[in-house]
Formats: sequence, C-alpha cells, structure tokens
Amino acid sequence: MLEGIFYKLGKITYRFRWAIILLWAILLVACLPFLPNFMAPFKNTGFKDPHSESALAETYINQKLNYNSNRIVVLYHSDQWRTDEPRFQDEIKNSLKKLKQFPTKNKIIYPDNTNKQNSADKKSAYAVIMFDSKVNINKPFLDKLKKDIVTPKHLTYKIGGEPIFLEDTRQQTQTDLFKAEDIATPVALLTMLVVFGSVIAAIVPIFLAIVFAMIIFTLLYCVGNVFSLSIFTVNIALLLGLCVNLDYALFIISRFRYELRQKIPIEEAIAVTQATAGKAVFYSGLTVLVSLSALLIFPINILFSVGVGGIIAVVVALAVCNVFLPALLAVMGKKINAWPVPLLNYKTIKHWHWIVLRIINHAWVYFFLILSILLFLSFPFLKAELGVSDIRILPKTLESRQVFDVFKKKYSEGELVPISILIKTNQGNILDRKNLEGVYDIVQKIKNDPSISNVTGIVNKTSSLSKNDYYNLYHTPKEVRPDDVKKLLQLTTHKNFTVISVISKYGSNDQRTKELIEKIRNIDPGDHLSIQVTGASANTLDVLNSISNKFIFGIMWTMFITYFVLLLLLRSIFLPLKAILMNLLSLFASFGVLAFVVQLGYFNDLLNIEAQGMLDITLLIIIFCSLFGFSMDYEVFLLTRIKEEYERTGDNIKSTICGIEFSGKIITSAALIVIMMCFSFMSADILIVKAFGLGIAVAIFVDAFLIRIMLVPATMILLGKWNWYLPNWLKRILPKNSYHPEDKEDGTF
Repeated sequence: MLEGIFYKLGKITYRFRWAIILLWAILLVACLPFLPNFMAPFKNTGFKDPHSESALAETYINQKLNYNSNRIVVLYHSDQWRTDEPRFQDEIKNSLKKLKQFPTKNKIIYPDNTNKQNSADKKSAYAVIMFDSKVNINKPFLDKLKKDIVTPKHLTYKIGGEPIFLEDTRQQTQTDLFKAEDIATPVALLTMLVVFGSVIAAIVPIFLAIVFAMIIFTLLYCVGNVFSLSIFTVNIALLLGLCVNLDYALFIISRFRYELRQKIPIEEAIAVTQATAGKAVFYSGLTVLVSLSALLIFPINILFSVGVGGIIAVVVALAVCNVFLPALLAVMGKKINAWPVPLLNYKTIKHWHWIVLRIINHAWVYFFLILSILLFLSFPFLKAELGVSDIRILPKTLESRQVFDVFKKKYSEGELVPISILIKTNQGNILDRKNLEGVYDIVQKIKNDPSISNVTGIVNKTSSLSKNDYYNLYHTPKEVRPDDVKKLLQLTTHKNFTVISVISKYGSNDQRTKELIEKIRNIDPGDHLSIQVTGASANTLDVLNSISNKFIFGIMWTMFITYFVLLLLLRSIFLPLKAILMNLLSLFASFGVLAFVVQLGYFNDLLNIEAQGMLDITLLIIIFCSLFGFSMDYEVFLLTRIKEEYERTGDNIKSTICGIEFSGKIITSAALIVIMMCFSFMSADILIVKAFGLGIAVAIFVDAFLIRIMLVPATMILLGKWNWYLPNWLKRILPKNSYHPEDKEDGTF
C-alpha cells in the first residue's frame, strides 16, 4: 500500500518528531571528529582503468623498478647563462646537494648526464629527483623537499612532475570547495527568501544543507578509507547532493505550506505532504540513484568514485528531506511562515495561468520553436573531440602547471609524459644475446616513425651501435662498466624485462599519438618476448576504449530502469518515454554548450575557462548519469501534480493548466537555486569542476525553463488522451498509484 505507507509515515513522523530530531542531533555530534581531515583519503585523480594494459604494466614496473613512478622535475632557467656552460651545471648541483642528507633515499639525474635535459635555446635545463615507488609523497614530504632545495644565485627554478600535480590538485580541490561554499550559502539563502517570502522558511533549507554536508563529508571520509576514490569525488558529490537536497526541501516545504493554507491540523498537513510531495521526492530520488548507479558499470576510477559518492549523497538527501525535515516541520508548525517579507509575498498563479494558456493555444508553434532552439544548442557537439584530462585542468598560476607549459614550449609534452614500452622475456635474462637482439629489432621498427621525437633505453634511436656492440656494452665486468651505463640499467632494466621510453612529438590526446601507441602494440616481438605499452598517452587511449566498450550498456541500463520507475509512478507507457526523450534533448544541449566553450574556446575569457581542444569523456559520462536522474526531478514533480488533477477531473487540458499553475514557480525556483549553486562551483580553479558546474547549469536551465515549462505542456496537449494510455493487461499487473490526497489508503497491488 504505497499511498498508505507514505501517509502513515507522515503520521508516525509527527508522533515521534522529538525523538527523530534527537537522533539526528546525536548523528551530527558523531560527525564532528571526522570533519577536520575529511579530504585525507582522496589521493588520485582517477583517470585510469586499473584493469587496462597500461595500468597493469605501470603497476608491474613500479613494483620491480623502485624509482619509476615518484619522479619530481626541477626546471632551472637563466636569461644570462647558457646550459652548456659548466657554471650553469654547477649551480644546479649546488642547488640539490642537500638532498644527499634527505631523510628519504633518492637518486638524481642531472642535465649534464644527458643532453636531452637541456632546452634547444640553451636557457633552460631540468634535473629529475627519483624516490622509491612505495614512498608516500604528501604535503609535509614536499614541503621538506622544497625547503632542502637551495635557491641558486643566478638561476630561477620551478618544481613539477606527477607527484606535485597530484598534491596541487588535492590542495586546489579543497580550496575550491571552501570558495564555492562561501559563494553558495548567501546566494541560496537569498534565492530561498525570494521563493518563500519568509525568513524562517528560507533558513530551513540552508540549515538542512549544513546537516547534509556534515553527514556526507563523514561518510565519504569513511568510504574513502576503504576504497580508492578520486580527488574530485567530494566536490562533485557535494554539488549533486546539495542540489537535490535543496530541491527536495523546496518541494516538501512548499507543499506543507500549501496544506497549512487549507486550514487542516498540522499532523494531517504532515501526513498529506508525505503522501504527495514526500512520495514524489522518493521516486525522484530513486530515478537519480538509478542513473548514478550506471557509473558503477564503468571500470574507470573517477566514474566509479563519483558513482559511489553520488549515490551516498542522494541517499543522505532523501533521508534528510523525507525523515528529518518532516519532523522539523512537525515541531515548527505554522512558525515556518514566521518573519514574512511583505515585498516578496506575491501570488504568481495568474502569471503561470497566462503563460500556460498561450502555450496550449499554440502548442505546435511552441513545440517546433523549443525543439529548434535545443537542436541549435546541440549542434557544436557534432564536432566534439573526446579525450581525457591532463595537467591543464590546473590553473596557470600553479607551479606544477607552469613547469608543464615550459616543457611544452621548450622541449615537448612527450618529455614529461613519455610512452613506456615494457618488454618482457620468458627465456632467461633480458640482456641475453637473443633477447637483446629482439629489443634492438623492436626499436628499429619504430625509431623512424614521423610521430617520434626520441627513443631511449638500453637501445636508443640515435646510437650507431650494432646488436653485437650493445651486447658487449652490457656484458662488460661491473667493476669497469661506465657509471652512466650502470645508472641506465638500474633505472630501466631488471632480470627478465626492460623499459624503453618513446617521446612523441604530440600531446597525449592527439590522434597521431594514439595511432603511434596502436602501432607499437601491434608489433610482433617474436616468440620469446612480449610487449605492453603504458604511460599517460597509453592510459588515455585505454580509458577511451574502456568507456566505449561499456557505454551502450550503461546508457541502456539508465534508460530502461528509469522508464520502469516512471511507468510505476505515472501508470502510462508514453509519458516515461517522452520524459526520457526530453532528458536527452537537455543533455545534448548541455554537451553542445560545453563543446562550444571548453573545446572550441568561445567565451573562455568571460567564464575563465581555458580552451582544451577536446572534451573529457569521463566528464560527459558523469554529467549524463547525473543529469538523467537529476532532470527527471522536474518531470516527476510536474507530472505528479498534473496526474493528481487528472485523477480528480479526468480533463487533460485542465490538469495540464493546473499542474503548471501550481508547479511552475516551484520548478523554476528549484532550477534557479541549482543554477546558482552550479555558478558558485564555477568559481573553482580546477577545470573539471568548473566544466561540471557549467554543464549542469546549462542543462538545468534548458530543462526547467524550456522543456518542463514550455515543451512538456505543448506535448501534453498534442498527445491528448494518449498521455495516460496504459494497456489493460498492464493495469492488472502494475500497482495502483493514486496522487489524490484523499486516496490515503490507495496503492494496493
């Protein structure tokens, strides 16, 4: 008995209101110890498929070669001195000499050991500091390292590399989070004040948002200590959760205030609110959960992380709004309307009546007009180039980003993120004659590729040594073996394998780099050797392939389960289908705007978004799964109100008018709150968070103001009685699902 359950839940909530509030107070107190360090468990970006070839090869190399992954680049520059002058190299060594006494064992590759570390203009050079792969490089570690690097008298220097990038991303993410909260809180309060016209009614959703944030930070901290979650989990989950939390609070408070105006007792008002708005919130949350669960299908860590974080956020939001909020309203009663603001207490039903009449009287005109606007907004997405985010998600003000930019200008992007070829043998040592000859042959097959800048390792691109020369070089007695050869073997080779580094002339997202990786993977190494390719560029390709393999299944899962939930909710076979199609329209409009801004660079100065030349495929998947459920909120709240009136009158036109009259202000107000929240997160300096905020804001604007307010009523009129069509055999199977407040005991199966 679904209606009975929600109505009775309202009665129970009223009866035990003080006990419920006390339990939530205890829960909040229990959260306090976790809040100061809630970001501690989140340490990686998550742009990786842990089961891909590149990830497995990287793990293998890190386990066998201790100094492979934790590499920090120190980039030196001088406008007066040249890198080929001994004094330039001496200053670099003096700058790093204190690292000999550094608490953690390290190795340093100086630029005088290899000419490739000197820039072509002879003004810059870099040293590489390597730490054991098992070392945890965190902020205290880096602070100590930076302190021990002596500032040269005649050179400037900057520090970069993957460990610095990860720590900068982590710190910037936390800074962005606090910045967004500082902006979002007053904006949300002001918006709620305009919506409710009452100070107390406006404060309650903000208080609920604080309650939500405390619980979600605590739960994510606990889950983050069990699973490896992306750095971006907290920001994205918080934005999603706050949006649905504020929306659900708005819908429930609005319905409660409406029931109070009907002069019914507070206990009855709580019960009816739960039986109508409370149930709609529950089903809406269910559709969001279904959509976010699709993220768990993908093997990419950031998608899994956001899926876990988003599901936790929505569950918490449902608990806050369907349990804690009704208990709070039961205690407050009519005080929810206290401290009214006269200027903001205005009626809008007449305005919405005028708007909806114009739409239904010109349904075909509005249908084609809105459809044309949505298709126009979607058009740039046809030119989308898909890739995976790199260090350019960081602002240019950060030192690690500046190192990347200098590398791209003076060396090549590939120097910082080389393609690594793991060559393993199943017969003896990799330096045995037969195996070494196989490695030589592999390098010969790729060294003349026009996409390659350099090949380095135990066999390199520029050397004129023959197979026999290489064999003799690596089999000289250790006591007379040159130091640079000893270091080369230590850093690249171990028993049955070696690592060859390939420097591409192009970026990791460039199609020519992807083709080069595929070419290397397709090389036949012979019977006794095997090849695996890893590195940032290979990881990008593997992420794209992993997502493409799961994409159709994830999309079909989302749409099928959403259709089923809406079928149960609305008891119509056409309304759920229409809702899904309209969701797709809003999503593609959002993707089109993202392509226009993020990929092509339009309005980048206005929005402070750096053009990327591509769209991050993981971002699009996150937006799709988030918005497919999130946008359904407005469809659910609008159609349940229309259905409530349709059950009462049986008139499709009157029920559509009434639904817009009573839901129009609430839906647009909820959308406005979400858009303002998204704009507050667009203040972030991390590009992926900023782009996520932009994508959500555009989609919600389109969804609420164009689709739900204009396109939905137009299609409701055009479809007429077919809106509510349900075959008789389905009527017998599906549970009854009335939305009329008087049908409190309906809902039997």
